[in-house]
Amino acid sequence: MGKTVILRCSLCGKESKVEWGREFYVDSLGREHYYNEFGNISEEAKNRGISGFWVDKVCKNCGEVIRESRYLEDITDEHEVAWMNFPRVDIVEKCTKCGSRDILTLYEIIIGEDKKVPCNSCRDGKMKVESIYE
Repeated sequence: MGKTVILRCSLCGKESKVEWGREFYVDSLGREHYYNEFGNISEEAKNRGISGFWVDKVCKNCGEVIRESRYLEDITDEHEVAWMNFPRVDIVEKCTKCGSRDILTLYEIIIGEDKKVPCNSCRDGKMKVESIYE
């Protein structure tokens, strides 16, 4: 159900991955990991369950990709249950790198706002949508 967009700089070719709605689990040390990576669910992920979803945003000012971790109230191993309880409240309201409040969602990037995002590597190029997949 999640989406991934690959952005590529028009000048230097650097790629950035922006994800929305990707499930994660939390390991015994409190670190977040993909719950379902490349169609594979590890034994640890199965045992721990889905803890939440990642929602990436992009700063329109500096091009930084900012990841929000939206935690579920109750951990589950059922994708449908987790998805129905997807936390819809935005957490990140400003860029963690430059402090700008001009943050783009994945939807805004897909509808064409990507042309206004500078490359966070070379700063001279603009990020363009290279591909979109689920």
